[in-house]
Amino acid sequence: MSITFSGLSTGIDTDKIVTQLMELERAPITRVEAKKTAATSRIEAYAQFKTTLDGLKSAVSDMTLTSQVKSTSVSLSASAPFTATSADAASGSYNIAVQQLAQVQKTVSAGWASQTDPLLGSGTFTITNGEGEDTVITVSEDNNSLLGLASAINEKSADTGVKATLINDGTDTPYRLVFTGTDSSATFSVASDLKAADASPIAFNTTKTQTAQQAVAYVDGIKVVSNSNTISGAISGVTLNLNAVSEADATGIPPYKTHLLEIKPDSSALKEKLTTFVTSYNKVMNWILSGYDEFGKTDTTTDAESPELLGSVLRGDSSINSVKRGLQSVLSSVINTGNSSMSVLSQLGITTQWDGTLAQNNSTMDAALQDNFEGAVSLLSGKDSVDGIMKKFNYYLLDVTSSTNGLYASKKKSYDLSVKRFDDQIINMEPRMAKREASLRAQYTTMEALVSGLNAQGDFLTQQMDLLSNMMKG
Repeated sequence: MSITFSGLSTGIDTDKIVTQLMELERAPITRVEAKKTAATSRIEAYAQFKTTLDGLKSAVSDMTLTSQVKSTSVSLSASAPFTATSADAASGSYNIAVQQLAQVQKTVSAGWASQTDPLLGSGTFTITNGEGEDTVITVSEDNNSLLGLASAINEKSADTGVKATLINDGTDTPYRLVFTGTDSSATFSVASDLKAADASPIAFNTTKTQTAQQAVAYVDGIKVVSNSNTISGAISGVTLNLNAVSEADATGIPPYKTHLLEIKPDSSALKEKLTTFVTSYNKVMNWILSGYDEFGKTDTTTDAESPELLGSVLRGDSSINSVKRGLQSVLSSVINTGNSSMSVLSQLGITTQWDGTLAQNNSTMDAALQDNFEGAVSLLSGKDSVDGIMKKFNYYLLDVTSSTNGLYASKKKSYDLSVKRFDDQIINMEPRMAKREASLRAQYTTMEALVSGLNAQGDFLTQQMDLLSNMMKG
């Protein structure tokens, strides 16, 4: 390690001179670093723009299918013995009664003293299904406990439609084996031929505690049956969940009290989706416009709770402007489904403002959805072979945001190569800068040494002249 004191001989700050000279020498590297910074900033801006487009794509993809747009709501009294949900169901009303709930067969064994001891000896255990088909389980020392038999039965439940569990009832012989059908269509019986080690029979007594039965409901007087308490095929698009049996009503047809189920267009749900679309579209446009105020000057204000918009980094970028024109072109599409009077978004109260963002007139939208719900559905999701405006948006955004050949993907690939090239240039130039700095410092060090020597000689000559002068005066 060496310590240098610049300018001791000359009085010149050579270290400062070298530093300033190196700043000039490094100008090419500084320019390359600036290009790298600019490229990195553009990549970040494109990534932020893609995130904004992804938000818009999510909003429009929620309205591309008729089933997504044509949502309906269910109106039902709180006292009804069932609940209902709707998915793309047609509007209408239905009188519904529940005669009986679905239940599975349950058969319970007598109590046993232990669930792990080999109390079942050896032999066979037979399960017979409702069609008279037998499934025989061999009982041996490997499975002759209650737990062992339950495990063997459950291994064959796919064939028998019967599962086994154990219940402890807290008595002296607490362990009971419970046989349960997998659904209300599974009926069965069980029999055993078990013997102890002395060949005496072992009784395996059972009691049927619950009989299997299907659910029975009436929809507008039509009998509907189901193997579960969920009925999804009786009314198209409607799922009924049966919870209890209807009250008896001798005057009714059928003789049960009915409850009115009404299916209505869910305009509030569709309005919420449209509002999300307008908000997402405006985020895209605001991103493109970010960095400008109404006079075209740079706007330096930012929202502390939101990330800084990087639209100004790509100000004037042809690709961004192309996306803007593409979105505006889809926005102005006219959708003609033949028999619908609604063909443009402005009829739904969505209009374009002077800066390209959208305005939503809630009064117009509420009236349009109330008076022409089917027309709104056709406009948004299309009909038959005609694509709706949201499907057009979806096609366009899928292409622009593609992870392989979309805008961001292609730009990132290009700018990544540029950044790598700039890094390589900097790496190649840095050694030359180090050599140049070392050379300059060596030159100035040599100059300092030379001046120091000259100064020493000058001092010596001055001393000698002083001696001669004194001698001559003496």
